[in-house]
Amino acid sequence: MTDLISIVDTLCRTPRVGWLQRGVADAESVCAHSMLVALLAGEIAAQLNAEGVDVDIKEVLAVATVHDLAESVLGHPGREVRERLRWEEVEEEVFKREFPHLAELFRMYRYETNLVGRVVSFADKLATLIRACRYRKMGYDTGDLVKNLYLKLSKYDDLAHLLEFYVSKYCGSLV
Repeated sequence: MTDLISIVDTLCRTPRVGWLQRGVADAESVCAHSMLVALLAGEIAAQLNAEGVDVDIKEVLAVATVHDLAESVLGHPGREVRERLRWEEVEEEVFKREFPHLAELFRMYRYETNLVGRVVSFADKLATLIRACRYRKMGYDTGDLVKNLYLKLSKYDDLAHLLEFYVSKYCGSLV
């Protein structure tokens, strides 16, 4: 049986390495990131439903909640490590071994197999963009990341209309 308290404690103590590499002194934890992703994904799903697009908010929240769960086992390596490994396969293997009952939720996110997965993947990148804007306002050098994430998010044709709302709200003129 998995020790859920240890998993949560680990995720809440694990900083997102990319922020540390950029010199952010009090870097966001994986836990804080996951919470922001879940809240954004829930808002986005609710907005899509209001627009007449049928998306299951409960499923979106479930997928968002577990999307970084493998990092409780693997830690949060920097981009260089992720690029050198087949990171998607490594994470999927951890899910199959440690969290088999949640593996399909992870697959929805990782491979964007349906609208739920696309919403969570979009929210994941959006959460990082919002955090990059916040750190940029604090004086950290995240301008390149802000631009790159904005370009990636713009390619979500079915969700890009929501991007401007969040950019305006959290980033202002930084993009």
